[in-house]
Amino acid sequence: MRKNHILYVLCALLCGLFLFVGCGKEKAETASDAAGTITVTDSLGRTVTVPHPLTRVVVSNAYNAELINAVGALDTVVGVDNYIFNDPSAFPGRFTKDQVIGANQGNLNYEKIIELQPQALILTGNGAWEDATEKLGKFGIRVIVVDAYYTSQFEKNCALIGTLFGKEAEAKELSDFFMEQLAYIRRQTADIPKKKLYFEYREEGSTTVPGNYFYDMVKYAGADNIFEDAKNPQVNIEAVIERNPAYIVKVSEPKVSASYIPPTPEDHARILRTITTRTGWDTIDAVKNDRILLLSHYVHGGASKLVGTMYIAKFLYPEQLPDLHPEDVFKVWLEKYQHLPYVSGHTYPAYQLGE
Repeated sequence: MRKNHILYVLCALLCGLFLFVGCGKEKAETASDAAGTITVTDSLGRTVTVPHPLTRVVVSNAYNAELINAVGALDTVVGVDNYIFNDPSAFPGRFTKDQVIGANQGNLNYEKIIELQPQALILTGNGAWEDATEKLGKFGIRVIVVDAYYTSQFEKNCALIGTLFGKEAEAKELSDFFMEQLAYIRRQTADIPKKKLYFEYREEGSTTVPGNYFYDMVKYAGADNIFEDAKNPQVNIEAVIERNPAYIVKVSEPKVSASYIPPTPEDHARILRTITTRTGWDTIDAVKNDRILLLSHYVHGGASKLVGTMYIAKFLYPEQLPDLHPEDVFKVWLEKYQHLPYVSGHTYPAYQLGE
């Protein structure tokens, strides 16, 4: 009996010890979480330690805002640049004039940023990140560079945004959705002759060359960029005649804003006329055969220009890509990832759902 009593006491003590250790471990994990910091590597390779997850940020550049929105973290954004603010249809009822932190990523209002008391500023590498780091660091505001406009960095940027906001699962789902579409294009176009394409961004003669923001969008679509060998993205339009592209893709133009609201049919018709009536362009195969695709500024840029990639690929290789439906991809981007109603009319000719 006495032996049993001793065993009982020993068991009770051991159980108590295990409970104590277990509780201590749980508290340590909670304390660590409460401390809430994480060190990340941003798009410039800088290591930045920030609160985790981020719950209060200011953002410059629409591509960054769209990625944050896509992972479901837009409610953490307390300030944006004027470019984002000026497209209220893309972020309906979300931002006010009092939340504008400057004209763009290169022209920031530091007093306003400090007033908004964010944990971090997220901007692009072509912005004033060095100046911002110096001026905001003393107030405990971290500066994180995310180059969301680079198509080739989409997967990496999704992971970074997901980590920053504690939205890893959402970011992976977003990334996987677009990477699967891209992998399909690569498989289906790997062993076929590439079609000659002239890409023009807004201004006459503004094209894309290696290293340019739009280069990978065209490359991933499987196109043969007629200015692959060029160094300057601004080309003489007579050079386009000489290189005679079989296809032309034009992204909007200065009189049509980068808006969620699509260009009107009249806008599309006017832009098309500016291309087809250029001197000597009636000799270009793309013009003669009516192989011209117009993309709005908004639609081409979705998901770091991967939505634009889908449209260009389908335009060039419809027979090789029967299971690629760019308008459906755009619809998913709008409804699921940007929380906006689907709206058609961002392309000319207009793509249909299921096409």
